[in-house]
Amino acid sequence: MSPARVVLALALAVASAGGGFLAFNALRDNPSVSENTLPMLPEFALPDVEGVIRQSSEWDGRPRIINFWATWCPPCRREIPLLITLQAGHSASFQVIGIAVDDMAAVQAYAADTGFNYPILVGQQDAVDLGNRVLPDWIGLPFTAFVDASGQVTRVHMGELHAKEATEYIREIL
Repeated sequence: MSPARVVLALALAVASAGGGFLAFNALRDNPSVSENTLPMLPEFALPDVEGVIRQSSEWDGRPRIINFWATWCPPCRREIPLLITLQAGHSASFQVIGIAVDDMAAVQAYAADTGFNYPILVGQQDAVDLGNRVLPDWIGLPFTAFVDASGQVTRVHMGELHAKEATEYIREIL
């Protein structure tokens, strides 16, 4: 390989690495999406941990926090106590709904020991498809959609949700 091609290849590698680093930091430092292009919450029907099909229309007219998670996901498991606390303190104001992208048996076993105070719906491909309608091309769990009473998704937070962020985003849906 000629010296000019080596320099060009090295320059492209450095530029690619730098671009990837900048993109990673932008996502890490601002892990939420809030744009006018966010969708209305699509209608859905998924079984809860007892096998009862729950329709999204059950919560029409209420602000909602919809958390996509899985039992095998450590950040998902870490944020569940916060979601339980939010639901306990604000049950009259909004509804937390968990959407487990997981196997029913695994979710049932996890739920038995967790003390959820909000509905947990379960799906594998159906939950993935719903997730793609809320946040197209999502690449990891957890992510949480904040939905106002009209059904408009106002923000999607990617990654583990923390109390400070949740408080800010809840103000947007109330």
